[in-house]
Amino acid sequence: MPIKFTKLSKILVIATIASMFSIEAKAEKIVEEVPLDEAFEAAYFTKGKNAFKQSTIWGQVNTIVGFTGFPEQHIATDAKKVDQLYRLSLERQASLGEPLRTRDLENPYSTSLRENPDYLSQ
Repeated sequence: MPIKFTKLSKILVIATIASMFSIEAKAEKIVEEVPLDEAFEAAYFTKGKNAFKQSTIWGQVNTIVGFTGFPEQHIATDAKKVDQLYRLSLERQASLGEPLRTRDLENPYSTSLRENPDYLSQ
């Protein structure tokens, strides 16, 4: 009397096929905190390069033909990245708790509106 393994064999075949197309587990990259000024500079020069790189022969040909995009497209892409970084930095600053306050600049007047109690009560 032979034993039928049809259900078990179907499960094994499906498991084998599924394991062949499984997604690999990848380790997370550790994100290092980059100073804000360096992050802005990196976002500003992502696509559009500085004048020295654009003045080479390849840079001039690329400007005319647009192999990697035209300068206007580079400017728009960089502006979008700078805007996203600006909004993210403002959100982080606002989420830190109490807003940052600075003293008024020195001026010829003895007080400022912020320090005047009559102005604050109105």
